[in-house]
Amino acid sequence: MPEGQSARVVLVDDEPDLLESCVRILEDEEIPCIGSTDPLEALRMIRVLRPEAVVTDFKMPGMNGVELLAAIKEEFPELPVIMISAFATIEGVVEAVKSGAFDYVTKPFSPDQFVITVRRALEKSRLVKENDMLRRKVREEFLRRNFVGRSRAMAQITQVITKVAPSRTCVMIQGETGVGKRTAAMAIHVHGGRDGAPFVAVDCAELTKEQLAARPQAQHPENAGLEEGSENLFLAAKGGTLYMDGVDRLAPQIQAKLARILQKKDTDLSGKAEPALLRPRVICSTDVDLKGMVNEGKFRQDLYFLLNVVHIPIPPLRERPEDIPALCESFFAELARREGAEPKTASLDFMEKLAVYHWPGNARELMGALETAAAGASGNELTSADLPDNIRRQGSMRGMTYKRAREAWLGKFEKDFLENLLYTCKGNITQASETAGIARMSLYRMIKRNNLAGLVSLEREAEKAKGGAWPDPDENDEMDNDEGNHDSIEP
Repeated sequence: MPEGQSARVVLVDDEPDLLESCVRILEDEEIPCIGSTDPLEALRMIRVLRPEAVVTDFKMPGMNGVELLAAIKEEFPELPVIMISAFATIEGVVEAVKSGAFDYVTKPFSPDQFVITVRRALEKSRLVKENDMLRRKVREEFLRRNFVGRSRAMAQITQVITKVAPSRTCVMIQGETGVGKRTAAMAIHVHGGRDGAPFVAVDCAELTKEQLAARPQAQHPENAGLEEGSENLFLAAKGGTLYMDGVDRLAPQIQAKLARILQKKDTDLSGKAEPALLRPRVICSTDVDLKGMVNEGKFRQDLYFLLNVVHIPIPPLRERPEDIPALCESFFAELARREGAEPKTASLDFMEKLAVYHWPGNARELMGALETAAAGASGNELTSADLPDNIRRQGSMRGMTYKRAREAWLGKFEKDFLENLLYTCKGNITQASETAGIARMSLYRMIKRNNLAGLVSLEREAEKAKGGAWPDPDENDEMDNDEGNHDSIEP
């Protein structure tokens, strides 16, 4: 094979004359191709050139067309393979087509017939590539929409999901209720290319031995779920993903049966050999320390190691508050798409309330709070008044002592009061002191304590820019010194 050569079609035939004729036909149609009389050499060409179609003779010495087809499909399952045969072998070719060959042509064949068949195979390859590209976009979009955040933890989780998704390794996802364990499992399913196969979810607290039985008790439909509790879950999820939620709640006898099933990696539930791709990928989740349960003798150690091949911990939302703004933005964008409206926006006080809340329900609770706020808001901008009462009132005081909570609340009240006071009095300390009924020296201390000296300057400059009347500066007003050096104020 000449170095640097490319081909859309690889042809294989032990008859040099027929091979040369097929190559010439395709070249006349400006279809780049390459031929070989040796099936093993052709297989090497396919691995290097990655063609869009293969044409092979059915009957060849050494490796026949069916054997070559099997070798190709093992490595390149979507690559279309066309069989060439004589009438005497037509039954064998039909069987080959049933086993995965794209089509066949019988000798003797016309150039037009040959070209039409090859072009159909090339068209199939094109559609497969386009479909793969669309699926990749869907997978990337799924991750982008469902794993939102700027925290390092979320970046690491996304990276692990992307790496582990194409394999069939068992995965254990650990995290509190509401952090998105099922969403992570679905992301692994989708990103691993199994989005066209079943995703079967089961609550391990309700799992029965019958659902792990060797024979199914009900004919399950495609994409079966939990509606038919008597059906076998491994068979329902065949070729896809079996998601076991709350694996720590498995009964001891079911733990033993599941361990036996997982250890038989190359057989089906009745003990017969089956292709590895047909066995479902198992993903489990837990909200407890499963290793601790193993140490206490409450969970089988062998099952723990079988399930915990890849471990994905998802931290609670309170440990990654930097993800909250991105989660809000994503939710508002999705809500706007759903309702065909402009995206909602959040005010500063709205986001401040979200940032200090402890989120016992994690991201699930956040999504519920955002939906409640959006549904009850009078305008497009959401304020803290739109939030549920428990979020608006609790804030950061949960878990504090009375003294600390009182100090925190009074501190926020004082700052809010001063900001409003200085804005109303346009930065004039004398007027602010009189309005609030606070001694000037006390007001100085409060302004300095809350780092609001700059606000005095900003409010005065804003009023001057508008051309508004500014109260005459008080000669004792230390905020109005000529240099404007507010940092030098001393009470």
